[in-house]
Amino acid sequence: MTETVKRSILQEQFLKKPYRVHALLFVFYIAYGFIWSTPQEIVEGMAIILTAPNILVTDYIYIAGLGATFVNVGIMGLLAILVLSATRHRPFGLDMGVLGLVTGFAFFGKNPLNMLPILIGAYLFSRFVKRPFEENVIPALLGNALAPAVSQLAHVPHIPTPLGIALGAVVGIFIGFTISPLAAWMRRAHEGYNLYNIGFTGGIFALSLMALYRNLGIEFEPRALWSSGNNTALIIYLGIISVYFIVIGLLTDTGQKVSLKDILLMKTEDFDYFKWYREKSYIAMGILGVACMAFMLVMRAEYTGLAIGAILSIIGFGAFGKSLLHAIPIVVGTLLADFANFLSFGEEVNSDGNLVAILFSTCLTPISKTFGWKWGVIAGFMHLSLATNISMFHGGMNLYNNGLAGGIVAFILLPIIRVFLNRKEAKT
Repeated sequence: MTETVKRSILQEQFLKKPYRVHALLFVFYIAYGFIWSTPQEIVEGMAIILTAPNILVTDYIYIAGLGATFVNVGIMGLLAILVLSATRHRPFGLDMGVLGLVTGFAFFGKNPLNMLPILIGAYLFSRFVKRPFEENVIPALLGNALAPAVSQLAHVPHIPTPLGIALGAVVGIFIGFTISPLAAWMRRAHEGYNLYNIGFTGGIFALSLMALYRNLGIEFEPRALWSSGNNTALIIYLGIISVYFIVIGLLTDTGQKVSLKDILLMKTEDFDYFKWYREKSYIAMGILGVACMAFMLVMRAEYTGLAIGAILSIIGFGAFGKSLLHAIPIVVGTLLADFANFLSFGEEVNSDGNLVAILFSTCLTPISKTFGWKWGVIAGFMHLSLATNISMFHGGMNLYNNGLAGGIVAFILLPIIRVFLNRKEAKT
């Protein structure tokens, strides 16, 4: 077999197969877990992950250790690919973001057990409306933003555990059944300028559900379990991922010339960069990973499970809506808000909660891409203020808390932006 033929097979059977590219990465996640923990520690840690309360903030590295957390992340990624492949879903940019979110949030709050009822509910909805599950699979996977709602009732003191598990499963099935039509409706509020639409949808759902629970005398104890002391392991992990995507992007022959400027600016007609640049968009994903590492270094930040989860989601959405240069104004805005907090209350500028909110604020990158950097700065400033104050209202049940904050920011800001733009056009 000639070298040319071998390269052609590599291109067609691996490099141009997004799910296979990601599956190999998720297998690495599992293997990486065994580097940092013994098999016994991993088994014990997975038992803790599967049975623990999962409301924000429950950092799996804190409660179960590095090894079990990496194994959980890898398993969740492979399960997501299995579901996507089983429905014969055709990969596009949002798929990369979904895989980034699913694996990122498997560092805190998502596991195979609390994922399953929501998937079942989504499948039942597809059967109910007599549409292929393929059309509903993306909301189904993203709907696991509400995974804590499935597991949390088993930990309410005055509800017997078996009953709590059963009730949680019913709640999860109901979430899965309703998440797709709700998400389609809620998207109108922000017109797609919040990339984490399911976070916005799930947040509204969780607010309503938590109000019902409180009316029934059910309240959840706040959690603030943040890991620390794992920077070396997580930096190596993130570095490997970033380099992996850059190398895959460079090796893949898409038949088109894509410059570094194209990758940084992403001047496309819509937010699906994978549709325009195909596998070359992996380079943008890897660059975003490197940029996040540089940001964490400058901020002298701690790599918590939530921080690494946020970075994985940023990397994933590098193929759908997030470009480095358009993300900068958003981050600048959040940093200004962060510094304002420091001046007003003396809060550390690199506190764990604020850093996670800064990273997730990039869900609003479409605003700076469409309307300019000034509006991006304003959006970022608003985002940090909302993201750090809104979780109390949904009891920590919506893991995509920043998606809820981002949706509210876009909902408020869009009409104001258009007023100013219309006035400017009238003058000219």
